[in-house]
Amino acid sequence: MVRAPAVSANVHAWHALGEELACWQEAGRVPTLWWRDDDATEPVPGLERLLDLSRGFDVPVALAVIPEGITASLPAALSRCARVSVLQHGYAHRDHAASDEPSAELGSHRAASVVLDELALGGARLRQELGELFQAVLVPPWNRIADALVPSLAGLGLTGLSRFSPRQSARTAQGILVSNCHVDPVDWRAGGVFRGEERTLSGLLGHLRARRLGAVDAREPTGVLTHHRRHDDDTWAFMERLLSYTRARSAVRWLHAAEVFPA
Repeated sequence: MVRAPAVSANVHAWHALGEELACWQEAGRVPTLWWRDDDATEPVPGLERLLDLSRGFDVPVALAVIPEGITASLPAALSRCARVSVLQHGYAHRDHAASDEPSAELGSHRAASVVLDELALGGARLRQELGELFQAVLVPPWNRIADALVPSLAGLGLTGLSRFSPRQSARTAQGILVSNCHVDPVDWRAGGVFRGEERTLSGLLGHLRARRLGAVDAREPTGVLTHHRRHDDDTWAFMERLLSYTRARSAVRWLHAAEVFPA
């Protein structure tokens, strides 16, 4: 069921997005999007609200779950949403970087064998607890992973990797499929508040336009990244408007994680 669009004061930004979608349609192409949400461990109110949006608009959501933090109630909560899938969000989402370095769990701050053992343990737990919902895709916490670790991911049974920003290559040298996110409605530098409609839509439109014009890999679907634990009311309202706006247009297609990362 597609809900009626919520009213937005930023008509210009939505109109610009509509014009970009029209350009895709005129070219006989279908813009593809996908939705990734990070940091899941348990059915907190934010997660319930996220799943309600997925159900209400019939839009797939790929949930990046922290293996160490999974609670016994999570599998049952996810089983009630037909359009959800699970990705592996590192192992414990624990920062091991120095205080003057960007946060990272999967950096070069520890022995590679220790990091890889944790990832293997985390993947095994996700398979055991969440079964067929699990897609063997790694989402590094803070979207960072040491380059030296990437060649070993295939040996852990992982087939996909998702970070942030347009991909440089569709696959790693070892055959891991890469599909990133490109739009984040949360302004982390401002303390985790909503980035604003104009800035968020500008990022969405910018990646779609770059794909259409061949400035980035046109085959990489445009990824929208959310964090259900951190959303304020304005962020939730924006996501509802975005889902409503895009679902009302048959020319836009939201992809399931199984389509983003086909086996």
